[in-house]
Amino acid sequence: MSSRGVGQAPVGQAPVMAASGTGEGGPGRPARIGRLRRPSPASEFRRPSGRDRSLRARVPRRAWWWAGALVASLLGLVLVTLLTRGRGLTELDHHLDDLIRSVGAREQLEDVQTAAVDTGYRVIWVPTVIVLAWFARWRHLLVYGGTISLIAAVAQVGAGESALARVVRSGVTGSEEQLYLPAWPVLVLASVAAGSVLALSPAGRARRWGWAVVSVLLVLYIVLRGAVDLDPVAVGGLSALAGTSLVALAFLLLAPERDFPVVYHREVKAHLRLEGERTERVRAAVLDQLGLDLAALEPYRLDGSAGSTPCRLRLATGPPEFLFGKLYASNHLRSDRWYKYVRVLRYGRLEDEAPFSSVRRLVEREDYFLRLLRDGGVRVPDPVGVVEVVPGQEYLLVCELVPDAVEILDGRGPDGQLTDVVIDDALVQIRLMWAAGVAHRDIKPSNVLVQGNRVYLVDVSFGETRPSRWRQSVDLANMLLILALGATPERVVQRSAELFDPEEVAEAFAATGSVTLPRQLRRLVDTGDRDLVEEFRALLPPVRPVRIQRWSTRRVLLALATAGGLLLAAAVVVLNLRAGGLL
Repeated sequence: MSSRGVGQAPVGQAPVMAASGTGEGGPGRPARIGRLRRPSPASEFRRPSGRDRSLRARVPRRAWWWAGALVASLLGLVLVTLLTRGRGLTELDHHLDDLIRSVGAREQLEDVQTAAVDTGYRVIWVPTVIVLAWFARWRHLLVYGGTISLIAAVAQVGAGESALARVVRSGVTGSEEQLYLPAWPVLVLASVAAGSVLALSPAGRARRWGWAVVSVLLVLYIVLRGAVDLDPVAVGGLSALAGTSLVALAFLLLAPERDFPVVYHREVKAHLRLEGERTERVRAAVLDQLGLDLAALEPYRLDGSAGSTPCRLRLATGPPEFLFGKLYASNHLRSDRWYKYVRVLRYGRLEDEAPFSSVRRLVEREDYFLRLLRDGGVRVPDPVGVVEVVPGQEYLLVCELVPDAVEILDGRGPDGQLTDVVIDDALVQIRLMWAAGVAHRDIKPSNVLVQGNRVYLVDVSFGETRPSRWRQSVDLANMLLILALGATPERVVQRSAELFDPEEVAEAFAATGSVTLPRQLRRLVDTGDRDLVEEFRALLPPVRPVRIQRWSTRRVLLALATAGGLLLAAAVVVLNLRAGGLL
């Protein structure tokens, strides 16, 4: 580490560190919001109200309706079977049989039935799976594929005539005899068609039209099977209702429309919808826990966030007029776990990348690092507090919204270049983090803001205390690359010499690779006309590259378990689809 003092100013410039003080209204910072950050001991919000703040997961009313329809259909099948002594024939079936005989269309209907059987269910479920995979709607794909394959497999194994079904029945029941399962092809078709409607059509008019098409299709198929004496009409109708109810219940409980809407544009899964009931919950929680009355809550700078839902909070009474918030929920926790799991498989366990245990821990960590960096002199937004929106599920981090701040690359002058003052101040923030023993770990343009000539670091949720020398070098290299996008590598290296030794800068680029660059920064570097990394390395002393890959017994076993699990899951799905006649 350089022996230069962090307060030493570059030649011909006033000390930069004077702008990093934390005093009220001190030079280089806007007026503090200490009134919000340090509530009075006499505040009426000093303790929770004592009311039960848990938000119980209410079963949707429609789920009860579908559950009732499922029970009714099953009871109806039992009653029809008992009343007709297993034949299931009703007066309607006799009239239909007489009509078919009088017209003389039985042979034609049998040909249509044979063609429908040969075509199978693939004309419905295969396009549905392709569309869901194309638009990356994985939750809908898992629910849809898992539900229809399970229903089809159970129906086929119970009453199918295939060799696989007979083998399974023999192993389960000890006999290859078919189990009595009324109109199971209708039940499977109903589940496949209803699942396609729920997975593909948005709620509203499109879904109503989808239900209408499915209803017509099922009625025609039920009548067709009744006309060729395969299934009584009443049994077919009740079986269709049972299959539809099962799929509808699965979607309502496992992929509710509120959390997983049907959309046909790629969107960042981390961005929750700030509307309706969620907005009212947030406003009530902020008022109850921070004593702040919000006039509005709106999304803010979504393009720079992929791990939370950033929002702007307009206060009913100020100053300040606005605050900044980051809404964390359970889906962010799941994304964090999958992200770090994949990182372990690709690179080995990089330091301090253990997954979080809860949403509360996720938001607490960012609030802690904001305060830690602020106390270390690093210029970050002042934290206001953490708000519990839904216990265990949703939390809001509230902090200062830096007024008139823009991303650093948007703060270039008329000549398209960053000023020396901005470059120096950005490097000072890295030097201060080194001195405080903290790493940011996500230095990218959207996380480096400029207010005039003052640089702020935001989004510190990936922060790490007492990082390794490699991790500190990564922060420095990423900041230098950002500055080079707004200046030139030669200028950046020249300005960095005031705070860092050439060997330290060279070591930073020896540690630079695809894994160390955040996605936004990597995209900007790759799309440029120049190879900035190589230009930096040419200007610096040669240093041996730092290895990123870390192999261990744990990583090898985890990779083998993952590959084996994927193969096993694929085999189970294929067997279910084959057993259910979907392949």
